[in-house]
Amino acid sequence: MLRWRIGPFARSAEDRNVLQAQREWCEQMHREGLDRFFGDRAWETPKGRLAKLIVLDQFPRSVYRGTALAYANDPVTGSMALQACEDGRDMTDYNIIERFCLYLPLSHSEDLSIQELSIEKFTRWSVDLIAEAPPERRRINQFVGWSTIKAAIEHSEALLLFGRFPHRNTAMLRRHRGGEPRYLTDPMRPLWTFTQPPSPDYFALLGALCRMEDGIDEDRVTRDALAGLLEAADLSPEDPSSPMAVFDLGGGSTVPYAVLYRHMLLPEQAGTFDILQRMPLMAELTHAVKRLILRDGDMSWPPKSAKHSVEPAIDIAALKAVVDGGKPSGNGAFDVPDEAGPQAGHAGREPSADRARQPDGSLRLTVANDIGELERVAEALDGFADRHRFPQQDRFQVQLCLEEILMYIVEHGYDDSAMHRIEVSLEIDNNRTLIVRTADDGRALDPKSFMFQPGADTIQEETVVDGLGLNLVRTYVDDLGYRREDGRNHLSLSKKIGG
Repeated sequence: MLRWRIGPFARSAEDRNVLQAQREWCEQMHREGLDRFFGDRAWETPKGRLAKLIVLDQFPRSVYRGTALAYANDPVTGSMALQACEDGRDMTDYNIIERFCLYLPLSHSEDLSIQELSIEKFTRWSVDLIAEAPPERRRINQFVGWSTIKAAIEHSEALLLFGRFPHRNTAMLRRHRGGEPRYLTDPMRPLWTFTQPPSPDYFALLGALCRMEDGIDEDRVTRDALAGLLEAADLSPEDPSSPMAVFDLGGGSTVPYAVLYRHMLLPEQAGTFDILQRMPLMAELTHAVKRLILRDGDMSWPPKSAKHSVEPAIDIAALKAVVDGGKPSGNGAFDVPDEAGPQAGHAGREPSADRARQPDGSLRLTVANDIGELERVAEALDGFADRHRFPQQDRFQVQLCLEEILMYIVEHGYDDSAMHRIEVSLEIDNNRTLIVRTADDGRALDPKSFMFQPGADTIQEETVVDGLGLNLVRTYVDDLGYRREDGRNHLSLSKKIGG
């Protein structure tokens, strides 16, 4: 596992010769294209299919670590592994070690049904691994097998909660959704989620290209954008060794940014890429990205420990602003208009903390009816919890309660696509009793969904999907109240906060 750079400890004991071999194969796949590279019939034998799976699944994770390219082949490898399992070839064609490599792509898929198969296959694999062990190795095989099952469950749990892997958000420039920042900052976050710290030069090069055309589509980088960047670095786009050849390779007037980035990493482009990285624009962008990614922005790259050196929940909005040349919002101030028509869009909306100075024991926010706002609500609540020294367990429970209530309001409260205001307030008194209130103009809520129900000590099967979060709210708070007044829902909860 260490030689192949699989697992969270691989970076500290990597085999440089193996990495170089992986890099050369990835470069050749880029030059030839996958169809030509895998054209030999040997790739269609049982060993060849397994080798192809390893090359497509594992090699990019090593060579393109910290970029969206690390995950680019996952839909293909997930389908290949799934087909092998459905055909029963995993049990007939491969030994215990080969099966491990065959099952790995299952755990990488952002498809919950494939994740369920991953748990099933790794559980059976663990049983077989332990059964095959001689007595003197039984304990270590138990450790390896059970650790593998644990990791498979953690992958599936992340997908069950969020529908995707939150630790990939930065590399893929996906904005965090509700609950994901809390997952990323949890001290118990799985170790395997730290294996792909985002690469600064990946975002810096994209940012530099954006400035050549005042914004850019990542799927369609133009000749003019790349030529303008080369000229800004005093390089000739007409030089035969210029990276402009990537357009001939792609056979069009534009190429996806991922293709261009792969091209810039070729050995023959090393000199050009080095010059670009040293030009003031790229150097400035790299430094700006590093300051967002690293806990110490002046630290060298790559960090020795992603877990301890990289920010656990990177500000994606600020990173996008660096890349596209915009201005990060800083304090997240935004006031939802009093009147919002049905065509009002949701992009870029942020909740607003009231501009006037608030009492130390209170926090007031105005948020829009958009799940994407939960990230900033969580940030504001974190600051409030820091000021009032919430114990970790109380912080988690309050975050979960407020998040679940807002999600319920957004998902069940509105029939139209218009922008609506949701008022949120928190107050804590001298006895450390926290009162959280929300007010919204959505449809009347079903009190049974929120109120305590005598004798309802267990969660019934039929309530798991839609009502699990609200059951947790009832579990974590001391009191919960609801009323409908003047066409608005008013919900309040109270909770004693530890000292």
